[in-house]
Parts: sequence; structure tokens; C-alpha cells
Amino acid sequence: MKTKINIFLFEIILIVLLLILGFYLSLISGYGSDEDTLPLIGAFESILGGDKLMASRFTPYPVAELGIGFLSYQFGSWAANLITFIFIVIGLFFFYFGIDKKSNNRTLLFFLLLSLTNPVIFFDNLEPIDYSWAFLPLAIGLFFFKKKYFDLAIIFFGISIGARIYFFLFVLAIILLFKNKNEISYNRKYIIFLGSFFIGGLFYLPFWFENGMSLHWLTAATPSDQGLFGLIARFSYKLIMSFSVLTALGLLMIFFILKKKNLKFNFPNFINGIIIVNLIIFFIIPAELSYLQPLIISVYFLCSINLSKKLIYILILLNLTSWFVEIKPLSVQYKSNDICKNVEAIDAKIDFSLTKGRFYEYLNSRDKIKCWVKDESDRSKKILAGKALK
Repeated sequence: MKTKINIFLFEIILIVLLLILGFYLSLISGYGSDEDTLPLIGAFESILGGDKLMASRFTPYPVAELGIGFLSYQFGSWAANLITFIFIVIGLFFFYFGIDKKSNNRTLLFFLLLSLTNPVIFFDNLEPIDYSWAFLPLAIGLFFFKKKYFDLAIIFFGISIGARIYFFLFVLAIILLFKNKNEISYNRKYIIFLGSFFIGGLFYLPFWFENGMSLHWLTAATPSDQGLFGLIARFSYKLIMSFSVLTALGLLMIFFILKKKNLKFNFPNFINGIIIVNLIIFFIIPAELSYLQPLIISVYFLCSINLSKKLIYILILLNLTSWFVEIKPLSVQYKSNDICKNVEAIDAKIDFSLTKGRFYEYLNSRDKIKCWVKDESDRSKKILAGKALK
């Protein structure tokens, strides 16, 4: 009994340490290393200036542009980072309670530990970027949908779509595939989805009007010039690296061992839907690993409800190992060796090597924001210092 209490206490302490580390890094890390951060802030500033609306990327992300832009403009990088990190943590809670029927505290702890030790979930959400801004309202919408507070679910699903427009596919998967005790008719599900899509679409109305009511702004950059083989290779490699090589191998081995023992898995239908939708999206646009956050979180939820404590501890240990040392199965050649330009891979060959882990990568990338600062204006100096831009 005492051993069980000690282990439970250790799990609590580990989560608290992860949260403290996340809060600390949020406060000191500046505007980060993501090239989309400054366009997000710029989109907010374009609203303040009363000029032509600026979209942060090919397609706008209005909720995140308003939120991250406002926090950066009024308070500085620490506020945008901290709120982004808090959003992913709260989102994990709502996601769990939106699915789990037993509300088992131990299972919740395992889910949180698996998710927060994943380097993509942890480190990418310390940047002022929009993934958690879409995930949190999606998770809250799921929670209210489970509770049958459909009006509230529609509002939060709509906000999620307003943060990242392709999240309407996740909303659709949840609404169509979620199983309630008293099944909802498909007609009602369609109405709930249409209501969510309508509210989400309202955020994009200014851009629709700005573009003469055309839809050419609904686009994205895809690596179609690499051919099918290149697309499959890029997709497969990044899918593995979103977990790390060791964790991906651990997951595969656990799956095959349990499958061989003919053990049944609990796979909620809509979780399968989220995973499949995310895989399709990422196959079309295999860009940043954070595109896979819904899939990663869903996989860890399935692990938390299906695997034994021992196997979950192994996965947590493998996750943490990737923070400090990592196996890279490929040697990637980039178009440029300049840290500001080495984002376009032109060749890769199989070459297993040990490298510094994601924690070191995160620390070494804190100055990368300078890559997108093009002048020596007061605004640029504030960006480099992580200060408020007002």
C-alpha cells in the first residue's frame, strides 16, 4: 500500500515539475523559433492599423491571430507563451473528461504524463503559435457535446474552427462518430455540425469580403513537387519523429505483443476518426510536426486506457529520453546550412546517429526569431527582447 502511495506521489510530483518547467520556459524564451509567430502578430496589427487585413499565412487563423497578437502587443512574449502552454494543459483535461466515463484519477495522470512528456506537445506549445488555440475549444466542445449541452458545444466547436479552419474535419469526426448513451439522430448531428461550421465561418467573413467574396485565400503550400515517393517518405519520417524513434518503436512493439496475445483494445470510434483525419491532413501537407498534435494526444489517450502501468512507465521513460538524446535514422541535406534557411530538405539518406535531444534543440533555437527580423527599428528590437510591441 505504501509503495502504491509513493508511486502515485511521484507521478504527481513529475506532473508538477513539468508544469513548473513549462511556466518557467514560457516566461524566459522570447518570441520563439516559429516563422509563423511574427505573421500572427502582424495580422493583429493590421486590424489595429485599419489597413488591408493581413492573413498570417495562406489561410488566416483569426482566433489565434487576435489572441496571440493581442497578448504580444499588450504584454510581450511571456504572456503569449504562457497562455499558449496553459491552453494545451487545460485542453488535455477537457479532452480526457470529454471521453472517459469512469473519470479514473490514475488513468488521467497517465494520460497527462504521456502527453506532456512528448516533445512535440510540450515544446511546441511553449511558442506563441496557434495549435493549442484550436485544440482547447475543440476539447471543450467535445466535453459539452458529451454532456449534451449542444448549444455550448456548437459555440466552442465554432471557435476551434475559427482558430484553424481545417479543424472542422475533427469537429465532423467527433459529432458523427461520438457515441452517447441515448443516441442522437443523424439529422440533429448534421444541424450541430452546420451550426458549428457557421459560427466558425463568421471569423473568416472579413477576409472573404476583403478578397471580393472569392475563396482563393483558402489554400496551403503542399510539397507536391517531391512526387508520391517523396511525399510518402516525408510523411513516414515525420510521423515517427513526432513521437521519437524510441517511442515509436516502443508503441509498435507493445501493439504487436498485445495483438499476438489476442487482447481486445478499447478504441472509441471518434478517436479513430480523429487519427484517420489527422493522418490524411498530414499526408497532404507533411509540414510541421505540430500538425500531428491531435493524433499524438489521441494515441496517448488510447494508451492510458488500454495499457498496463508498467508499459505506460516505459513509454514515459522513452519520451523523456528523447528530450536529452535522440536517434536520428536519416541524414538530411538542406538547401542551405544557414540556420535561417535550412528548412527546405533536398536529399536524405539512411544514416542512424545519436544527437542531442529535443530539450537542447529547443534551447538552441531561442535566437532563431532573429531570422525573421529584417530591420533595426524599435519594433524589431522589442521582438528580439521579447517585449510588448505597443
